[in-house]
Amino acid sequence: MTGCPRVADLLHDPVLDGVRTVAGAAGTERTVRDVRWYDGDVDGIEGHLLLCGESDVTPLYRLDALVRRAQEAGAAALLVVAAPAQPLLSGVRLADRLRIPVLWLREDHPVRLVQELTARVRAPEQARARTVERLLRRLAARRTGRDILAGAGEVLAAPLSLVTAEGDVLLGDPVALDPALRLGQPVPQRADRVLVHPVLDPDAHRAAAWLACPYERAAESRLDTLAVGLAMTEPFVRSWLSAQRARTVRDSVFQSRMLSEILTGGDSVSRDVVQGAVSLGWRLQGWHVGLHLAAGDPGGPGVRDPLVEEFRAALARHGVPLAGAVNRGDGWALWTTTDTEPAPDDARATLRAVRRVIAALPRDRDLTAGIGRPHPGPGGLAETLTEARDAAELARSHDHRPAVEHSDELGVARLLATWQRSEATRAFADTSLAPLRDPAHTHLLATLRTYLESGGSVVLTAQALGVHRNTVTARLQQVRERLGIDLDDPSRRLALQVACRALGA
Repeated sequence: MTGCPRVADLLHDPVLDGVRTVAGAAGTERTVRDVRWYDGDVDGIEGHLLLCGESDVTPLYRLDALVRRAQEAGAAALLVVAAPAQPLLSGVRLADRLRIPVLWLREDHPVRLVQELTARVRAPEQARARTVERLLRRLAARRTGRDILAGAGEVLAAPLSLVTAEGDVLLGDPVALDPALRLGQPVPQRADRVLVHPVLDPDAHRAAAWLACPYERAAESRLDTLAVGLAMTEPFVRSWLSAQRARTVRDSVFQSRMLSEILTGGDSVSRDVVQGAVSLGWRLQGWHVGLHLAAGDPGGPGVRDPLVEEFRAALARHGVPLAGAVNRGDGWALWTTTDTEPAPDDARATLRAVRRVIAALPRDRDLTAGIGRPHPGPGGLAETLTEARDAAELARSHDHRPAVEHSDELGVARLLATWQRSEATRAFADTSLAPLRDPAHTHLLATLRTYLESGGSVVLTAQALGVHRNTVTARLQQVRERLGIDLDDPSRRLALQVACRALGA
């Protein structure tokens, strides 16, 4: 059995939606033990929320006498159910002095209002049971996650959101999660101004997401009802997530099969393949530029990875929109499609964008990427993805990260690989980089190497090393001083890049 609510609690209850506190706000912490409709008698109303109609306060000077009588009888508050009106200043001052709240609400069904308030105060368990019954009836016909949250929110008269443990919103409005919440533990929790309930992962004993319900203030009985409502909503959301996961796996397998057919058929793909590609939103005609993204553990074919979606979204912000990612087992195949042949500058811009995005993603995933050249038609898609895969394999052979290779540079990369394995290059590396090879300056050598592999970009170097740009600039100045070289000279930079690779070979 929960404790009795206070007047302030009821002010935030949906049953009093639209209520105004016109006077006596200092007394809203009074406890409400029962509800009663005013019939001219105030005997036995101590601790009651006293409701009256418009006729009881018309003309408005009658409110002054009613306020005084209610206060003397020990009423918790006075609720006027009438059309909007402004009480006389004398009545407001009297209520403020006596610290008895005077509330005003427009309600066309006062009998129902009394019943609802009485249930809230006197029998919260019955009110909760009715809410649960309405909730189950409402959710039985809901199929999508958005519909489930909307239906539950209507019954509970509260906003619901589906969020991750990091606070990212999956459905609904943004919610500020209290840092005190222990979201690593999949149990219902209550924090300041928010209730959360775990949506269990169907395949593991952990929370796949969290149902969150923010609130301003509520009685304990109201919070109990919201908590029960979240618990009743959770199985519906879990079922929807399971269906979404099954659909995603099915779609992933379908995408993998479609891509395999395209790679095998080239320009002579069947009509069924064309129709399947169209259903996925893929354009087979036009000019394609392939991209192969590899990670330390991409999972088997058909497995989805949120990091890939993050990669796609980040590239889109850089002006490089990609088609759907297809997991090929050793990485993900992605591509862009345009109506006309991309200009040479577009290839360089794509290369820079991919490097920037990968440098900003988690380094523990060991991401590498390869980019193919532009090719037209279905056969061109197969060709550019093959080139991208070859470029990614070469990038993966480098021991520096992030590593991104473009197929246009594969010949140069192989030539550099030959040079870096030669004895003359190794001897040059030992001599030229000796001032940076002692243990006290390994950070300078790592900074130089990352700077050269990042195309001379201080920003990319800072992202790759996880340090501030000013730190990179200061380290590069130390490198210049210790080596006595000009890092702005292209030939010097090329020689040092080959030397750095020779040391790591």
